[in-house]
Parts: sequence; structure tokens; C-alpha cells
Amino acid sequence: WPVSLLIRMFRRRRRELPQKARRVIVLGLDGLSPSIAAELMREGEMPNLSKLSENGSFSGMATTCPGISPVAWSSFLTGVNPGKHGIFDFLAPDRKRYLAVLSSVRTGTARTRTGIGPLGFYRDKPFVKLLRKTRPFWSHLKRYGLRSTILRVPITYPPEPLDGHLLSGMCVPDLRGSQGSYTLLSTKEPAGSFSGGLWAELLPEGNGWSGSIPGPEDASGERVSAPLTLRKEKRGWKLTVADSSLRIKPAVLTDWVEIAFRSGGSKVRGISRFHFTLDETGPVLYCSALHVDPYHPSVPISHPVTYSKYLSGLQGPFATLGLAEDTWALSNGATTGEVFLEQAWSIFEERRTMFFDSLKRNRDGLVVCVFDTSDRIQHMFRAEGHGSDSPVGEMYRRMDKLIGETMNRLRKNDMLLVMSDHGFTSFHTCIDFNRWLVEMGYMVLDEGVETIDTSFKGVDWSRTRAWSMGLAGIMLNLEGREGRGIVPPVEATALLEEISASLVELRTDDGEKAISSVYMASSVYSGPYSGDGPDLVVGTASGFRAGWGCVTGGVGPKTLYPNKKHWNGDHSVDCRLVPGTLASNYALDTEGASITDMAPTILAALGVKAPDYMEGTSLLPREDER
Repeated sequence: WPVSLLIRMFRRRRRELPQKARRVIVLGLDGLSPSIAAELMREGEMPNLSKLSENGSFSGMATTCPGISPVAWSSFLTGVNPGKHGIFDFLAPDRKRYLAVLSSVRTGTARTRTGIGPLGFYRDKPFVKLLRKTRPFWSHLKRYGLRSTILRVPITYPPEPLDGHLLSGMCVPDLRGSQGSYTLLSTKEPAGSFSGGLWAELLPEGNGWSGSIPGPEDASGERVSAPLTLRKEKRGWKLTVADSSLRIKPAVLTDWVEIAFRSGGSKVRGISRFHFTLDETGPVLYCSALHVDPYHPSVPISHPVTYSKYLSGLQGPFATLGLAEDTWALSNGATTGEVFLEQAWSIFEERRTMFFDSLKRNRDGLVVCVFDTSDRIQHMFRAEGHGSDSPVGEMYRRMDKLIGETMNRLRKNDMLLVMSDHGFTSFHTCIDFNRWLVEMGYMVLDEGVETIDTSFKGVDWSRTRAWSMGLAGIMLNLEGREGRGIVPPVEATALLEEISASLVELRTDDGEKAISSVYMASSVYSGPYSGDGPDLVVGTASGFRAGWGCVTGGVGPKTLYPNKKHWNGDHSVDCRLVPGTLASNYALDTEGASITDMAPTILAALGVKAPDYMEGTSLLPREDER
């Protein structure tokens, strides 16, 4: 550290602006709604946020279009609109193959040469590439001698180098390479199919049952597995998974269990949590997604790589999956609401521990930590309201306690920014945009095809003019852009206006308006990557959202149908309906504030002028910047 300190002092550049804060702390509370927070503040349920508001500032804050986490957090960390950072949704359209792909990360293998001279040889080497364009604002701090600690900010996987420490957030995969798939083990295969999980069989064996947990694929593409046994003993139940054994109680979620999968003579290590119940056929065992072991990471999840090891040594194993709370298991009935909440709050406590450690160790510069619990609980329990006895109401109170604990750790000249990327609304009705396009004649299915499960398998592209994919996007089947495009570019604008005019008239049988607004991409995006996004962004009304199947290229039997999943809250609606929250111990000019203003504001507080490419403006009062 003495050497690195001297290098930092030597390279330090003079700051262009007066420094208003020695340290900026960003407490990200994903999905916190300003309207609910304001109501609870008036009722005395959020005293710490009230205190912050009285001494500083509190307001709503415009989110991105659409108000979806990967889009909004990307604009937070870059200070630009999606047309400049290239993230428009969780999924992106592969226009040549008409497939949905992950928008922020590309994985694959590349042919590389290893060795020297005639001893060299070629082999396929796996790679992970971050697809977000534009650098995060903290990358500019190194030249001023300011260090950063970045914890679980979405769209930071794989981790980019910085002067400081970073633990990646949203889009970190599990060991299977998915964004989170649990395993359900039982003696009888569940009826019907389910998303987000795998089934594995349990076989009777002696005084217990045996099975295996499907793991990652090996070099040949074959999936390896870890053996598992569950036995009834005098002192209770014993679970053995690979090399790990532990006592387990029915309906009680275990601590993290280390699981080693043997692949090609080496070990790939993960961690998971279990619980089981008993029915008339035997045990039903739930195994959470296989998180990357932070002490033995098989993919890069932190910078430097030793940082995740340090955090694991500090607090033991912790959740590393980008979407760590198992919403699919609750939606499918593999877990209960109580188990889900226990899982969510334990992940919150893990994050809280590393956040407070970073406040202790990083005494100047920047600390950013995003807590996902506020988002996940609202997704699953929004329909129950936010009363004092509801999971959502309890979540707001606990977030307020976290705000108070953070305020108590502030030092002189610390700026605290409490913010969310978007708000929330209910989700009771699904809209199948592809079915609507079929009914309106913009999409045509092959002869004899009535419905499509996924990936547009059965669409007649020679007669299809528009298609929908993702949570809010409609694309034209444009000639020269799509693989089998038929719409001439000169007709694109008129067709988009026609689709927009028809779509805003969509109503339920009771006459309820389903669409709040439809945005032309050219009106909300600007920059070199604008053409990578959808042509239309559909802003649904509160209570409505894109249906589950059409997100990945399905076509169901109905345009409007009830949402029957446990996932009953969402923010993939008209962005004007779900503004984010902004509060600070500093008085800020919050009128018209937008999430793109956060990067310039933080830089200005640290005395650093925002780069010219940033579109946001500093919210510090003008006299404070002179």
C-alpha cells in the first residue's frame, strides 16, 4: 500500500471544481417508490428518511424509458440515455435469427493460441464480454486520486478494472450459466412444466433417498452432477451433498452449503441453500440456484479477484447470483412466502455487512451499494399493499432503519444520496403483444399454427411486418435489418404511427385502458446505439404488463389475460408512472431531476467536472459549483 499510495499521489490531477464532499455515499434501494415513502413519512413510519428530508432534500426522480432496472442503473452509472449505453431491456433482439438474447453480457468461446513457437497449440477458451457501452462515472476518479467501492450495482458483470474494489451485481450467472435456476428433487415428477427450475428424481435407498443435483457443463458439453442423499436418523435428518454434510429440519431453510462439481479432473465450486417438506410420496427437496462460490469463483465476479475472497473471509459464503432472491421458486410453489422472505432478508443482511465494512475502510472518494430486497419483495407481495402488517410495509420500515444506520456512520463532509432506479405499481393483467399483432394483421403465423411457446417458431416472416420481444418493445420486420425483413425503410415511420394509434386504443372488456402511452424510439433515444433498441416502447397502464410468453417470442391464445403468478407487482409500465426516489443530506435542486443527473452530481460533489458526453446535469445548487 505505501507504493500504491505514492503512485496515486504522483498521478493525482487537480480538480476542476470546488470539492463539496470528501466522500459520496450512494445507498441504492432498488424499486423504492417516492409516493409510498412520502405517505409512510407522513404517518411517522419512516422517521430517518423524514429527518434526511428535513435537513437536506427528498423528491421523486424521472427514470429511463422504460423504467426497467438494467436500463435505469446503466443510465445512473454512465449519465447518458440508452441510445448511448446500449441497454434497452433485460433482453435484446437478435434480429437476424429472431431470438431473445441477454442484453448486457455475451459469453462464448474463442480460438486462442497457447505456448511458444513450435510448442504452441490452439484451444477454445471461454470468454465473458460486457455489452454495456460508455464507461461508468467512477472510472474518471482514478486520475484525481479518489478510490471507489462499488457493491452489487446492476450491469457491472463482468467487473471492469477501477481504482478500488467492485463486486458485480445483476447478470452474474449461476454455475449452470443461467440467470438463476433452482432444483426441485422429489420421488414423483411435478405435473406440467415450470419456468426457472429443473426437476431431479429422488430414489428410495435404505432409510432415506438419493439423487443428484445437475451442475455445470464440462468441456464436452455434458452436464456434470453432484450426488445427494437425505436420510432419517435418530437425531433428525441428515443431508449429504458431494463432500458436504449437515443436519436439516423440515420446512427450515439451511445456511449456505458448499457444493463441489468434478469436471475434467478439476473442481467447480458453488454454494446453495436447501429446505424440504414431506408429502404422501416422500420428501420434496428444494435446492436454490447454484451461486458462484465467492471464495473460489469460477467466473470473475469482483475486482480485484481477491475482493470476493476477502468478503467471504469477512462474513462467510454469500449470495453472488445477479438475481439472487428466488422469485421463480415462489411463483411455482417450490417454496412458500415465508421461506422466500427469509431468503430475501438473509441476503439483505449479507449486503448490509459488506456495505458497512466498505464505509469503515473507504474513508474518502466513493462508496456505492445497491440493495435488491426492496425490489424483489414488491414484485412478489405488491398486491397485499403496504400496511404495517404487510411484507411491503415491513420492507419500507427496514429500509428506513438502514438509512438511519447509514446516517449514523457519516463523517464530516460526507454526502449521502439515497436513491432508487424506479418505483412500483401492481400487475394484475398480462398483455400478449404478439397475439395483438396477429389479430391486427401485423404478424402472420404459419398455416395451421395457432399458438407459439417461444422463439417465434411458427411465424411466417415473409408476411410479418412487426414483432414484439422483451418487456416493452415492438420492432418492425425491417428490410435490410432483420434476417427476413419485408418492410421498406421508407414506409417505417407511417407503419409505426399506425401501430401506435391502434395500440393506445387497447381496452379490457370493461373498457379499462391498457396502454398509457406508446413512445417512438426516435423521441426517447439518441446516440450511436439507438438503432439497437426497439422501434416502439410501449408504456402500459398501471396494473398491466407484457405477458410472460411474448417476452421471449411466444404467441398465446389471448391478447389480455389475468396474471395468475405470485409475481404481482412490477415497474415495466409507462415510465411516468414509476419515478424513482432521491433523498440527500445535502440540499439539491431536484426540480425535474432525472436518473441521468446522478453521475454529474456525484462528480461535481467530489470536485470533478463531468465529461462532455454526459447528458445529465449536476443537482448541486449553482452557487455551490462556482
